This record gives sequence, C-alpha cells and structure tokens, in this order.
Amino acid sequence: MSLLAVAVDAKKDPGACFLRVPKHPLTAKGLATPYILKNGNCDQTNPEQQVFVEATIFDPDTKTFGVYHPLVINEGSEPAIDPTVPTLPKNAIVGIWFGANANSVTLTGHTDGCVNGLSNKDIFGQVAFCNAENFFKVVHEQGDVVIPPIGTDLHGNPCPTTRHFGIIDQDPSDNVITTYLRKGHRFAQATKANRKKLGKHGKFVEFANGSDNALVASLIDPAIKCTPFMAPSYMEPDVMLGSMALNELHAGKQQPPLALIPAADPMVLSNGKQSIKKLNAYRRGVDQPLVTKLSQANTKDYCRNYDKIAPPYIHSIAKQLAKRPSPSAAAANNLLTFMGQRYAASWVNLGCDKVLKKTSAITVTVDKNGVAIKIHFHQSKPIHNIRA
Repeated sequence: MSLLAVAVDAKKDPGACFLRVPKHPLTAKGLATPYILKNGNCDQTNPEQQVFVEATIFDPDTKTFGVYHPLVINEGSEPAIDPTVPTLPKNAIVGIWFGANANSVTLTGHTDGCVNGLSNKDIFGQVAFCNAENFFKVVHEQGDVVIPPIGTDLHGNPCPTTRHFGIIDQDPSDNVITTYLRKGHRFAQATKANRKKLGKHGKFVEFANGSDNALVASLIDPAIKCTPFMAPSYMEPDVMLGSMALNELHAGKQQPPLALIPAADPMVLSNGKQSIKKLNAYRRGVDQPLVTKLSQANTKDYCRNYDKIAPPYIHSIAKQLAKRPSPSAAAANNLLTFMGQRYAASWVNLGCDKVLKKTSAITVTVDKNGVAIKIHFHQSKPIHNIRA
C-alpha cells in the first residue's frame, strides 16, 4: 500500500531493512523464534521502518487453516514477552509472508525456500515470502478445501477482494495483516494475554503494517458489512485472524475483471524495466496465474479497468468510508479521503496518465500539511503531448 518507486538494490538503499530468518522457520520452534531486525537502517520502534511477519498454516488432514504471527525484534534486544510456541498439526504446511513500512526488506539468515525478488540486488521491495508457492500448491491439490463465498455488501454487490479494481492501487496484493505490541524498545505478539500483561505496567502501543490486505480485511470490509476469510489463531484460543494468504485464496472466487499484478507494478520492475521473470516470481507468492509474455499482464488494460471501476466504486461507498478513520493520519483525514488520494497517486505512479493519456478521475484537496481533506470525482480529461 505504500508508494514504492523502483526495484531495490537493498545495500544501496538508506531505507532498506535487513531481517534475519531463524533456523527451521517452518517448524513450531522456528515460528516462535524472533526474527531479528538488523541495526543500522531500521528500528522496529520507528513507524516508517517496521517489518512484519505472518504465517498461514494449512492442515491437509482436516483441510483447515490457522494463522500465526512470528515476532520481529531489534538486534540486541529481547522480547517483552516470549512468543507463544504453536502446536502444529502433524502434516502442517506452513507459508510465511513478509511486509514492511520501510522502503524494503531483505531476508538474511536461514532463507532456503524464501523469495525476496530475483536476487538480493533486485528485490521486490516491501514484500517477501517463504514456502508460499508450495503452500498454495498443496492447498489446491486437495481439491475439496472449503473457501467461504465472497458474499455481498450492504448494497447487495459482491464484496471486494484484493483483486477488485475498486479498491486496489499500483502494487496490489502486498504486505500483511500482522500487528505487534511495543512497550518501550521491546516487542510482543498482539494477543489478549499480552495486552493485559503489558497494560498492567503502563501504556503499550499496538502497531500495524501499511497493507493492502489489512485495508480490505480490517477497514473496508467492516465499513460495508462484508466478512473477510479468517482462520483460528495459533497464538491464543477463540480468536480468528485474517492473513495475506487467506485473502488471496478468497480472491480466487472473484469474477473478472481481476486486478492481477501488472507488468509495470513497481515491485516487479527489474532495474527500472518490466521483467516477466520477476513478475512471475511475485505472482507465485500470491497465488496468481503466471504469464508467458508481458502482454498478458498489460498495464494499459489494468489502467483501463482501474479508470472504469475504481472511481464509481469508491463513490458508491463514500458515505460508509467517510465514517471510518484513515489508516494513515499523515495521508488523509478519513478512509474516504485516504482511498481518493491513494487512487490519484497510483494513477500517476503506475503511469496510467501516460498510457491512457488522460487525467485521474479523482482529485484531492489537501491542507497545509499535505493531508487529504476532501476528494472530488469528475470526468477524466485528455492529456496531450505526453509520452507513454
């Protein structure tokens, strides 16, 4: 959801984070071992540098899912409360997804089976994953796994998913739903017991990833009376959680047109150029169909659908969005203005203005601090003398 610009060479990027993956990350012990955020560029106490880890577990014997949030701590520190060691099913298939509020995250340590991009010099940016392709492969091979229907919103329309053109941006299907607790410079999993324990001795902070997945499941869905796909927490009983993987499985039920990763998505560019290899590497991690040529992920088609669907869709639920808080107070004063400024920025960042030669159908009024306070819907206007 953050506005990335390019594929990243992590070592040259001052906003790059390096995250050490523990031994045996797909096991119960590995899941409960904190990931270490390397000192230097990033600090987990800084909202613009935080990194998040999210595991989704599939039990092929019962054909059910669960969610677990491995903890991230700063190098040289200890958890505020030790992570819960999950009890995994005998034949559990674990997939792990990463998100970041920083410019990028590069995985180090025990990274077998992990995908960060094409290499550590050509990473996606804020996203990485471990065992994701195998996770989705096993789920689909079962054949009779129950994925809930998408459902309908308060207007009777199909609920949006992470592949709905009405709510996506220039880099869809990114980041995670995980949240953590912080007390001072130490961190803990966001469970009821941990909130209670940390709250006994002063204030704590719960913080989240700036995520397309969280935007849909945690903000838009409740506003329009939709229900995301959720599964039991492996950290505590009687709690249901969403996840990136569950969102993508749910999105598989959406009817076309589908907002699949386009070739010009900044996260899949390689040295500033479109790359079928990097595009497919990302798509494997979010359960999207692969392409054999870049024209199958044509950005112009993506922009046409974005232009046709997003402005009227946002307008149709404007009253509901305006009543909800913005996920970023620095960007917008409520969820409606956030969605509007996000659309307007994505229109330019993805190059829709150039490939379609037309202006954004949503414009934004900002205050003196650059915070979006009002959005305007209008007909797009042709742009002349602009190079695609």
